[in-house]
Amino acid sequence: MRDTQNHHRFFLFLLYVSVMLVITYLQQEFVLLPSLQNLDLVSEESRLLLLQKWNKWRWIAFLAGPALLLLRLFLVTLCLFVGSFFFSEMSGRKFKDWWSIAMKAQAVLILYSVIFCIVNIYVGSEQSMSLLKYTSLLFLAPDTIEQWIKLPLSAVNLFEIIYWSVMAFIVCRLTESTFRKSFKFVMSSYGVGYLFYIVLLMFLMLYLS
Repeated sequence: MRDTQNHHRFFLFLLYVSVMLVITYLQQEFVLLPSLQNLDLVSEESRLLLLQKWNKWRWIAFLAGPALLLLRLFLVTLCLFVGSFFFSEMSGRKFKDWWSIAMKAQAVLILYSVIFCIVNIYVGSEQSMSLLKYTSLLFLAPDTIEQWIKLPLSAVNLFEIIYWSVMAFIVCRLTESTFRKSFKFVMSSYGVGYLFYIVLLMFLMLYLS
């Protein structure tokens, strides 16, 4: 039983990595490369030099994607694991149990990446940014909103809320508690970590600007 669960987690991680690698390749070939080739702000010689450097280092993106995925899964699992100590219904679970929950819930964000990639390739980057806008709190904000506020607002989007709900449903199945309690747990554990992430974004935006 334990080996089956380990194989399932490993297979799911490989599936996510495969999808991310395909997305990275498609974005590079059909979005980033045409943008570099049609760049009008530099001379032809500078453009060729830029393309050569990009082709030389483009492989880094294929390593960064899986590394960031692994980091995100670890941080989400850590939030859930630490948060379980403060909820009697959630206590007693091991780190790998929360890792499985983080792995399964990650499917929502992978789906979001796939949709964003398809829109970006077939419709255009402007429309893909509109998708980001109209699925987030940016839809409620005026166009004159400060730039350092836009990024945190875009972080709270429809897919993130679905992600929270799916995670709460999986927690509900694991702990046999009510969905309301499970959602409260997700908000109190992962939600706190996500809040720190948004605050960090706001700090970086203010610092860099």
